[in-house]
Amino acid sequence: MAEKEDEFPLGSPQEPALICKKHDLMPIDVTCEDCEEFICSKCAKEDHKDHDWITISSAATLKSRGLLKSLKKIEDDDIQQMEEKIQKASQQIEVNKQRCESEVSKLQKHLDAIVQKLQKIKENHEKTLRERLECKNAEVSKAKSSLEEKRKNVLQHITYIKENGSTMTDMILIKVHIEMTKMLSTEVELTQKDFSLTHSIGDINDAVLESMMGQTFDAAEQITVTETGSFHWNDEPISVLEAMNEDTCFLRNTELPYFEQVKKSGSKEKKFSVVVNDVCVTDNNEVYITDRKNNSISRLSPSGSVSRVFSTHPLRPIAICQTLDNGLLVNLGDTETDYYQPNSLSRRLVRHVTMKGDVIREYEYQEHQQTRLFTIPKRIAQNGNTDICVINWTKESTGELLILSVCGSVKVVYPEQDQRDKLYFTDLACDSHCNIILSELHSSNIHLLSPDGKFMRYLLTANNVNHPTAMSLKKSTLWIGVYNGLVKVYQYKP
Repeated sequence: MAEKEDEFPLGSPQEPALICKKHDLMPIDVTCEDCEEFICSKCAKEDHKDHDWITISSAATLKSRGLLKSLKKIEDDDIQQMEEKIQKASQQIEVNKQRCESEVSKLQKHLDAIVQKLQKIKENHEKTLRERLECKNAEVSKAKSSLEEKRKNVLQHITYIKENGSTMTDMILIKVHIEMTKMLSTEVELTQKDFSLTHSIGDINDAVLESMMGQTFDAAEQITVTETGSFHWNDEPISVLEAMNEDTCFLRNTELPYFEQVKKSGSKEKKFSVVVNDVCVTDNNEVYITDRKNNSISRLSPSGSVSRVFSTHPLRPIAICQTLDNGLLVNLGDTETDYYQPNSLSRRLVRHVTMKGDVIREYEYQEHQQTRLFTIPKRIAQNGNTDICVINWTKESTGELLILSVCGSVKVVYPEQDQRDKLYFTDLACDSHCNIILSELHSSNIHLLSPDGKFMRYLLTANNVNHPTAMSLKKSTLWIGVYNGLVKVYQYKP
């Protein structure tokens, strides 16, 4: 039989009289409000004489006066709040389940894609083996047919001689023998007709397989950002910030006809008399700039001289970045039409070029070639997964992030439609795990997105940066320029 459930889970409403363990036979009839203990009157006078204490009966009388009112408030307010939190917890559990299933589904799709590619590779190897088999066996079959024909002819001659040898003239006998001898002396070549093609099994490397499958990590816990320094460059909003290495960066604001090379300590090293919209430092430390005045892409030499690489005329270069194939992506716009209201004559595009400026591809319209991709393609980066990430300013103080595939199709637009008029992205970077970092001016938040453009968390908030206007990530160093000319430096650990 099951045990009967307690009628009073908090204890019996009628407690037996308690006796003080310290003072024998003294009933516990006092409550110490400071210690929240039940004591006897002797304890109250000796050990709790300076405390706020009162008899249990008096305390009960005081509390009972407002008890029903308090219980009503607890039922109406506190219990309601608990129920709302319980509901939110239940909703969060479901959301977490859905997110987990989404990630598991993504993992399965990736595995299926890998298996599909492996299957294709296997089929190609198998095709090569079977084609070689067919070729070799065709040669062997030809030799086999020749041998079978030879055997048939020889047997026919033998039979003829056996059956007609006694009646053949000497001349016919000699003639038949000569023919058979010739047949036997004719060799049918079988050398090097064996199947010699082999498949060398590749190494099943765990590290390579892990790399192919990707990584599972918690952005909320594993990615950390720690401030390591800051310096005040000037009093104007920083419009261009590009890290040259973990100790040096290039800086410009919209009011200056030049840009500077500045150390993390704040010391200024070089000044370049070029009006730039953006700077790109390549993997081999070559520096390319967008020359706003001359509508061209130029390169900085180690000595600091500026040389033009190629022209973008009549279009003005807006932004620039290196591609995974060691080319360049250049954001371009015309200077003749309205800035935020492009018309049929406007040009707003991303151009993929070689380091010498030869055009590889242009991204200007969506797939049906009617809807523009960009109003103002302000900043650009190619992610490690080949996606092209573009900050598109749609109005004077609003923008969005477009994630394009290398073939030009729109994969993601961030944020959702109802949030696009509230956010103004100023710069972006991609980390080694293909996560996307976005600086947002109005709310002073640094957004961290997954490679597929889903919001994960705020990397930094207004408590850390005040209206970020430019940003650069170099290895584990994150540089952020803000509205008042301050540059903050962080250690970024993905």
